[in-house]
Amino acid sequence: MGHSRRWNAWLAGLVLSCASLPSLASHAIYTGRIGNSGITVVIESRNAVQRAIYSYDRYRTPIRLKPAFLHQTRDLGMDELDAAGLPIARLRFDVASFHRSTPRLTGTWTDYRSGRSLPLELELVAYLDYDEAWPDGAHPLLQAASSERFYFQVPMGGSAAAVGAIEVMQKSDGQRLQTLELPQPGCNRGMDTVQVVLERGRTQLRMAQTAHCPGAVFEWNPAEARFEDRLR
Repeated sequence: MGHSRRWNAWLAGLVLSCASLPSLASHAIYTGRIGNSGITVVIESRNAVQRAIYSYDRYRTPIRLKPAFLHQTRDLGMDELDAAGLPIARLRFDVASFHRSTPRLTGTWTDYRSGRSLPLELELVAYLDYDEAWPDGAHPLLQAASSERFYFQVPMGGSAAAVGAIEVMQKSDGQRLQTLELPQPGCNRGMDTVQVVLERGRTQLRMAQTAHCPGAVFEWNPAEARFEDRLR
């Protein structure tokens, strides 16, 4: 009877622990073009749902797409959202397969206001599965949140791996300004690992803290022109 109680307690703790952690996902990273404009696209597949962001190489500002069950839709499309969360365009894929087995994607981008359509062409450059990466090594995963001057990346070797650093990238030239090493490895939440907030007029980068995930807060110091760890 005692063994049974211990087993049940262990099982309940395991279920609670798993429920509190981010669910497993895969991330496909592409480069390509919409019309003549270069873009970078990240597509996350989690629990049969696809979420995505993309950015124009010229502007380097991440743009969110509305989550979709692409295997259940007829046109295999995802709506592009503006800053208010309203759909303004649609990215449609000829094939909704975001895996190493489909290294090239084609489709169209259509502006809802004008009806103008442009061809979409993408090439797979990295695929981050639950416990491994292709090609081997760490790959920068673009974050959905950005600031006026910066966008952010987290180097990842697999979608389930803990995050050890945040890369601060300049929108003006695409160069890395700073690499922020985390005092403790943080939980991987995919494209939403890093949050950007304005606190007392200063930009902060935050990683959420939970019972199983150590948090992190970095704040922009204008005098030093860099982000500094606020928790140290």
